[in-house]
Amino acid sequence: MTLYELLLFVHVLAAAAWFGAAFLLLLLVELGIRSGDTATILRMGEYEDRFAKVLFIPSALVVLVVGIALTFDGPWSFGRDGWVIAGLAIFAAVFILGVALIVPAGNRLKELAASGAPDGEIRAQIGRIRTLSWVDIGLLTAAFFFMTAKPF
Repeated sequence: MTLYELLLFVHVLAAAAWFGAAFLLLLLVELGIRSGDTATILRMGEYEDRFAKVLFIPSALVVLVVGIALTFDGPWSFGRDGWVIAGLAIFAAVFILGVALIVPAGNRLKELAASGAPDGEIRAQIGRIRTLSWVDIGLLTAAFFFMTAKPF
């Protein structure tokens, strides 16, 4: 096994863990929304907080660092291969989406729940997080496409 093959394995494994966990949590939130049970949905948000620290952030950093290493070790170039730049741009977009929108929306949801806000207000905030989460999954799916299809 070459260094490149090892790096590729680690890169794909970390990306799969990141995407799989994000998609699973989104599906659990969807199930909670369909159940109509606000407490269940709020519990899913608590899982998302825990997953962020132990899975999302570490796997995202592994994807980034190992992806850059693959570019240097492999036949790829930051200047010649547009899909590499697209992957980095999507990574940046997912990072900004998470830090600037999803995390604050989650914190706001916690505040609303703790203050005993009306159920309608809590559900509206859950809807915002749901939409942002689907955008996140869409961006991660696009990254998988660019990394595998290498369209440009």
